[in-house]
Amino acid sequence: MAEISHLLAVGLAIGAAVSSATSNLSVRKGTDDGETVDAIFVVAIVNVLVLLPVVAVRYYPDYELTWLSLVSFAIAGVLGTLIGRALNFVSIDKIGASRTAPIVASWALISTVLGVVFLDETLTAVHGVGVLLVVVGVAVIAWKTSNYNPDNLPRRELLIGILIPFGAAVAVGWEPIFANVGFDEGTPPMVGLAVKSLAAALGFALYLWWDDDLPDRSVFRGTSARWFVFAGLTNTLFLLGYYVALSIAPVNIVSPIVVTNTLFVVVLAALFMPKRLERVSWQLFAAAGVVVTGVLLITAVG
Repeated sequence: MAEISHLLAVGLAIGAAVSSATSNLSVRKGTDDGETVDAIFVVAIVNVLVLLPVVAVRYYPDYELTWLSLVSFAIAGVLGTLIGRALNFVSIDKIGASRTAPIVASWALISTVLGVVFLDETLTAVHGVGVLLVVVGVAVIAWKTSNYNPDNLPRRELLIGILIPFGAAVAVGWEPIFANVGFDEGTPPMVGLAVKSLAAALGFALYLWWDDDLPDRSVFRGTSARWFVFAGLTNTLFLLGYYVALSIAPVNIVSPIVVTNTLFVVVLAALFMPKRLERVSWQLFAAAGVVVTGVLLITAVG
């Protein structure tokens, strides 16, 4: 029975990885003419509209939420789902999805270090090899990105563009630390996911309201809006597949598969995206492979 559950989890994790890659590339297409802030808003709203009813019906009437798990998942949502996603989307708009995804994948390295510091986890020799591979792969991608400047951006602006996905990796890397606190309280993963998504959507809506920039219904119209809605739906599929897989199989089975979304981004970008939006070289593909190998080693023994 355990083997069947694990096989199902593998299938869900592969589907989640493809969905995540598709979502990132959809954001890239949408931000070609649209605004990044609209992408963040639309994806967050779609997440809530799909996830909240599913969780509300599935776990009614006992959601097993405590005040500690509620706060923990809310913080995880603000860090990973709001700040991490916002920086991820900004980076996709600036340097492309195929360069952003491998750098953001270094969140596994950040989480490992934070786990050692805050959760009393330990580092092994295999962890060390994984860390080295991630650092080398990300360094190559950053170097390639800094030398590819078709828009002749000032060096300062180009450097900021490279640093943005590192910020996303740090934000996403903190998310599991707080999510683990919620899981330890006995809250089901899907309920935690709904809280995370709702916290992110409310947080971003409040920011836009405070900045007097809250969009109206027109944000859901036009070609860019269609790409953003599609990105939201595929991102929701990613979240559902990832969290359902986590509920039936160990993290060390699910996470290494989900992180292959980095390679899916690079491959799909090379196959289907216009060269003016995504320029994929063999060096970039190789570096992404090195990053994924490193993340696999980090998560598989985590």
